Amino acid sequence: MYKDDEIRDEWGAYDLVTQAGVRIEVKSAAYLQSWQQSRLSKIRFNVPKTLGWDKETNKFDKEKKRQADVYVFALLFHKDKETVNPLDISQWEFFVLPTKVLDERERSQHSITLPSLKKLTNSVSFFELGQAVDKAKDEF
Repeated sequence: MYKDDEIRDEWGAYDLVTQAGVRIEVKSAAYLQSWQQSRLSKIRFNVPKTLGWDKETNKFDKEKKRQADVYVFALLFHKDKETVNPLDISQWEFFVLPTKVLDERERSQHSITLPSLKKLTNSVSFFELGQAVDKAKDEF
């Protein structure tokens, strides 16, 4: 969580920090896109290792790594373009993984597909998300 006087740093190494200090990266995907589609999008989340940047020193790290402690993969799973509503949280499911699990994968280190993600963890609803992050933080 950010303090009232802080603004999210768009160039930050991760998306948010919990009150317990857990750094979270959020990745999102959807079957439906705003442009014309001939078929539903295949779900894949990019999770590359990166060089972290320190805004205080204006320098990049020397070693590539994943900057967050926990990843939240958000999937807008609704497949009907006439009724899709990204603001309806019942049309979303979330997958939470500690970064350690991504780092230990033998497959691609740059991305993860939905079938691979489902082999590593179960989906949770929006209302279960906080508990899932708390559980994942205990694993990093």
